Amino acid sequence: DPFLSNIQPDELLDIITFVQERIERGETDPPPRMPDVLQAYADPLRPADELRALCKQHGIEFVSYSTLGTQHRRTPNPVLTSPTILELASRHSRSAAEVVLSWALQKGMSVIPRSSKMNHIA
Repeated sequence: DPFLSNIQPDELLDIITFVQERIERGETDPPPRMPDVLQAYADPLRPADELRALCKQHGIEFVSYSTLGTQHRRTPNPVLTSPTILELASRHSRSAAEVVLSWALQKGMSVIPRSSKMNHIA
């Protein structure tokens, strides 16, 4: 299945345009096909709005990883220590992680963990 990871909106547009042009020209070897899935970083601080909108417009599933903010590679984690997120967590008796994951699901994202260690994802 066609699958893309961590590209920018302009790169996704280039791919979409390329596939559409191949379809219009009637090319069949190999058959042109839009990506089914795009996997990218997304969190409340960097929500990937433009990329998600393009995916939605073209029927591409957006899969978020590092949704809890690990891509920022800073201590403390800016997502899980965000005053806004901590306030929401406190108000609803939830953890910051639960608030962030709820945000992602409410935005229509599929969410997966980010890890290169099999024991973290198995």
